[in-house]
Amino acid sequence: MKLEGTVTIRRTPEDVWAYLGDVSKVSEWDRGVAATRPTSSGAPGVGFEFDTLAHGQAGGQERGKMSYRVSDADPARGCTVQLTSRDGNARFFKEAEWRFNVEPVAEGARVVCAAHFKLRFPYLVLAPVFYGMSRAIRSDLENLKRILEA
Repeated sequence: MKLEGTVTIRRTPEDVWAYLGDVSKVSEWDRGVAATRPTSSGAPGVGFEFDTLAHGQAGGQERGKMSYRVSDADPARGCTVQLTSRDGNARFFKEAEWRFNVEPVAEGARVVCAAHFKLRFPYLVLAPVFYGMSRAIRSDLENLKRILEA
């Protein structure tokens, strides 16, 4: 399954990449993320790992935790972030990755975000629900635009 959204931001592609490359900023534009935390050392780039935490994780429960690894990070090719966790909210996915591309356009930068995933067999019935989430990607990209153009 593939869900995709695009937005044009009045900033240079370099400015957009600099912001997207800082995983501590994800919670500022992704409405489903309350916080992020690095789980590997070093600067973000290929091999860098981090967790995202969902809103409302009371009592130290981390059911909403998702763990990721950056598998590609090149402004010319884009950035790919692979889901590495298999429990909590990640239990729905057999595999999943998010791909970001930032392309120069006359108005600034065009950002394309695509979520590619396969659901685990017991959760195939949720496919229509996930398909309906393409609006959520668009909403997150609009948040990104609002922040970077402010």
